[in-house]
Amino acid sequence: MTKKFKLKAALLSIGLVTTLVSPVQGAEFDTKKPRAPKLNSTSIAQNEAIDSQLKVLSQQGAIDNDLKGISGQVNVIVHYDEPSVGLERGLKQTKSKKWSKLSDEKVKEKIAKQQQKANSKMQNKGIKYKKNHSYQTVINAEAMTVDAKDIEKIAQIEDVALVEKDDVIQIDPSEMQASKQQDVAKDTMGDELNLKLIPSITHLKVDKVWELGNKGKGVKVGVIDTGIDYNHPDLKDVYKGGRNYVGGGDYNTKRNADDPYETKPEERPGHLPEVNESGSEYYTTHGTHVAGTIAAQGKNEFGMYGIAPNVDLYAYRVLGAYGRGSTSWIVGGIEDAVKDDMDVINLSLGNSSPEENQANSMAVNNAMLLGVTANVATGNSGPERSTIGGPATSPLGIGVGNTTLPEERIDVDLKLGEETKNYKLMAYEFGNNPETTLKDQYELVNIPGLGKKEDFAQVNVKDKVALVERGEIAFVEKIKNAKDAGAKAVIVYNSETGSNSPGLADIFVGASFDYIPTVDMDRTQGLALKAKLEKEKVMIDFTKFNVTTTPGDDVNDSSSRGPSLPNFDIKPDVSAPGTNILSTIPSFAVGDNYSKAYAQYTGTSMATPHISGVSALLKELHPEWTPFDIKSALSNTAKHLDKSKFDVFSQGAGLVQPLEAATATSLFKVAHETEVNGVKQTHTRGTIAFGNQVPTSKAQVITKTIDVQKLSSDDNYAIEVETTRPSKSGATVTTDVQSIQSGKVTVNLNIPAGTPVQGDEIQGYIHFKGNRSYALPFAANLSEVKKKGFEKFALTNYHMSPNGDGNNDASSVHMKVYNKQNLTLLKYYDLLNEKSGPAGDGYVGSIDLFSGLDGEKEVVLDGKLYNIEGSNRVEGKLADGVYAVDAITTSDNGNATADDYPLFVKTKPAEIKSLALNNGKLSFKLDDLYINAKETLASYDINYNVSEFLKASYELSNNKTGEVVISDGGEGTIDINDKGEYHLTLNVEDVAGNKASFKYTVNTNTNEVSEGHKDIKDNTGTPVDEAKTLTDSEVNQFVNGKQKVLTVEGDKAVTFTKSQLAKLSQMKKNKSIVLNTSLHAVSLNSANMNELSKYGDVTIQIKKVDSTYQNAVQVLVKAGDSEVKSLVRPYALYIKGNRGLNVYNADANQRVASKYDKKLGQYGIQVTQFNTFGLK
Repeated sequence: MTKKFKLKAALLSIGLVTTLVSPVQGAEFDTKKPRAPKLNSTSIAQNEAIDSQLKVLSQQGAIDNDLKGISGQVNVIVHYDEPSVGLERGLKQTKSKKWSKLSDEKVKEKIAKQQQKANSKMQNKGIKYKKNHSYQTVINAEAMTVDAKDIEKIAQIEDVALVEKDDVIQIDPSEMQASKQQDVAKDTMGDELNLKLIPSITHLKVDKVWELGNKGKGVKVGVIDTGIDYNHPDLKDVYKGGRNYVGGGDYNTKRNADDPYETKPEERPGHLPEVNESGSEYYTTHGTHVAGTIAAQGKNEFGMYGIAPNVDLYAYRVLGAYGRGSTSWIVGGIEDAVKDDMDVINLSLGNSSPEENQANSMAVNNAMLLGVTANVATGNSGPERSTIGGPATSPLGIGVGNTTLPEERIDVDLKLGEETKNYKLMAYEFGNNPETTLKDQYELVNIPGLGKKEDFAQVNVKDKVALVERGEIAFVEKIKNAKDAGAKAVIVYNSETGSNSPGLADIFVGASFDYIPTVDMDRTQGLALKAKLEKEKVMIDFTKFNVTTTPGDDVNDSSSRGPSLPNFDIKPDVSAPGTNILSTIPSFAVGDNYSKAYAQYTGTSMATPHISGVSALLKELHPEWTPFDIKSALSNTAKHLDKSKFDVFSQGAGLVQPLEAATATSLFKVAHETEVNGVKQTHTRGTIAFGNQVPTSKAQVITKTIDVQKLSSDDNYAIEVETTRPSKSGATVTTDVQSIQSGKVTVNLNIPAGTPVQGDEIQGYIHFKGNRSYALPFAANLSEVKKKGFEKFALTNYHMSPNGDGNNDASSVHMKVYNKQNLTLLKYYDLLNEKSGPAGDGYVGSIDLFSGLDGEKEVVLDGKLYNIEGSNRVEGKLADGVYAVDAITTSDNGNATADDYPLFVKTKPAEIKSLALNNGKLSFKLDDLYINAKETLASYDINYNVSEFLKASYELSNNKTGEVVISDGGEGTIDINDKGEYHLTLNVEDVAGNKASFKYTVNTNTNEVSEGHKDIKDNTGTPVDEAKTLTDSEVNQFVNGKQKVLTVEGDKAVTFTKSQLAKLSQMKKNKSIVLNTSLHAVSLNSANMNELSKYGDVTIQIKKVDSTYQNAVQVLVKAGDSEVKSLVRPYALYIKGNRGLNVYNADANQRVASKYDKKLGQYGIQVTQFNTFGLK
């Protein structure tokens, strides 16, 4: 099961599919049209996989979208354009050419030369890389660690076809899943309970297949997973070896390359937690459970056998501590499994991307081409449609869905005083009959809180029954805490907000060694018992236990559904039991006691090894069968589950029937055409997917061909078409013949002329009935294809300061959906603390929930949020921090998510952390969100320079001003240099609009710094009113030359002689004299100079003024001892400042008309007075 950071939708991720997997987006590919070969159906399947890969290899240096815009060291998979061994073999076979081991070696030699050549080109370009793995068999690629800035260079190398991100993921901690109570089919009541295991073996009649052969003997099966406990009594005799791909610094000792043992608790180094921030335990058990379903030897007291217990079992450890793994490790496992001549591989892992052209899917396709049957879990994101993920969506691999087994359920009559009521058990101890362990009368004890470990510590429950409310922690944790505290049994009553409340939770957790008998009670009765316990002692009797059996054969709600989009393909291919599956786990998970090293897990991860075991049995019985023959046999013979509840996108071809597949007399293969990236491709399957066929003004007939291949019988099959979901527009499915022994059957989808009807589709089955009967499901979408979810989703401002000052008080998120939605929810996710929020999952609160979103909408983000506590909506305020805005939306077309980030929420300006003066240099350090968040955000590939978001400037009383560049660590330096004592004002402003000014008195003679502007003595340094002078030659050259502006830099006074002013009055009208400082500038034209020339010699100074106005300035003009107050003709004055302010005449407190230059960040005014002006 996988868990991935919730926000980055474009992450190519792989994980165990025992629950939801993370969304990904693959690279875009060109649309080269494929050749349309006229070959048999198996060759057509191979051609599809080959062609889709050739399209990738024929492109020049495509870059995975996930790699765009990131920085730092990154793990990548570099694909080269020479075909891999598997692809090259497929190319030869489609042309009916022979293949040999010598052919293998020739291709490997060619690939090795290409990879070496590409490596040399990288070195010549100055690209530094660390090579982690090289592949030749299932893909031609290398896994590398490179600097992100070099990815473009790598993509430009002639031999490179694709640069793909090699992501790390993490399995979900909750592998054992609670199931809904199922309807009971029959009662088996009696005086004594007989709790027996109803395993997949008997339910699927696997034991009948065993009678035909030798339980898979000689067939090599590879489990590509977290490794296995190869010392387990149920596995050690069939374990033949394995490989380890997991590396890094998360382990105390380095693991050998040939040691695929599960990650053990003692391998954990001290700096890593037992349980990480996502709730995953350090050690792993998943692969051992999968392996047991395939090959367990029955050396246990529970009657638990694997499907094919005589296989040769191999393990490929591609996921390590906390269940983390990478794409490159998984591809390495597939590559070596093919090299090791595996007949079958099991991949109980996957992602949520429908993209076929990613490393994992290509590796699975090529493994199939190389003769290895690859079974892949589809995921656990059901029950909604189109939730299936890759690589199970690949055309060649066998995608597996999850169904339920018949299971025994227990209910009990509880006597509480004079009243007796019947309740269901949601859990009990594995191997212990509750009727024999609960014979006496027991005291009932209310547990304070919600059944956490510390709650049980407050009361004595030894040999008593605990009453616990549902909520906050998992049922299994409450039950285990009760058992650890010595309780004999538990009653869990529903919470106010729990599902089905105030009724029963209706949950079945299962049996485990960690459990004790647990009663599922409604809230009303639970609260009544709690109230009674406050008044008196309550005793409870378990008077009668009853065992009932559920029918099974339901598709588990969590099993991912098809169709795969956008082509409306039928997936999964086949289904198998995957709910509450008992299998092996490592001994360290149960105190090193192998007699208890068994557990029940739920997920498509558990269904997939059933198909792998059956595949092994078929391979033993039919060694000549190819992986495509096995795939067809599984689909053709599957049992159709309740069609009124589960359509073809829920169950695929149906529930696997091993005996029927093993004894199939014919195979039925469908040549299917799929459009991927605008290119039509063909392949083989055991299902008939017509795809998207929209009615037009003319009638249409869409055809598919079934190739009936006779194996052992001369049966004449009667062909019948069963439509389970009729078309609203009158479309039908027919065949060109009504009976056949072998050969081709044309299946027609007949679409009448007309307009599309929303939601119109057709589903059903083509039945071949004879002495043995077979069937193939079909489906077509007859309505306009609707895209799912968000077309646009983006923040309008990534910085906001909701403090009510009118400056950046809000941001907003702009969204646009493809079509009308049902419900849309927006939430804030804390990027700085994944455990924050009421549920400890990083979500701090909801922004809004609205229905009927259609088209575009903009939602204001003003810092307000809410959470649901009990039945109350509790309003709150977003704390300063960095967040992502997450969205999920539901529609009839499926669910979709979107996000944008980072949203910096900052209501306070930076603060001075430290300050020091030394040798004329003032050093300071700031404390600020932009500084403190930088390191954490880098882990999300969010990188920035602090100086982009945080600006600082200073003003000294000697009129010296300047800007200070803030380092990423928050440090800044001011060069004062001049000796003496000065007033210093340090201004800090951030991009969110927060400002602060810090005033100090500094003495460069003594290196003293004190807060505030204190009285200071006259300095002995250079007088501030010392004037600069221009030479006559400078003035003449400017007036007579082509230069349009003569700029005098600095904040000292400038003196112009009368003759210079007279000369400047003759300059052209497009010329000007500019006196410029860091914050202000004055521009004087020829008319201004003409007026000033009447005063004789003139000195002009731009003087910074302390004022309530921002960046206040006064222009002083002196002629001898007199001061010039104004001119007749206006001059230009410029003041730097942030947008959104106004310029004021500070002396008159009057607003002055101004223009703002966004590029220069300054205001310009035209005035005649030499007054004080500032911003407000």
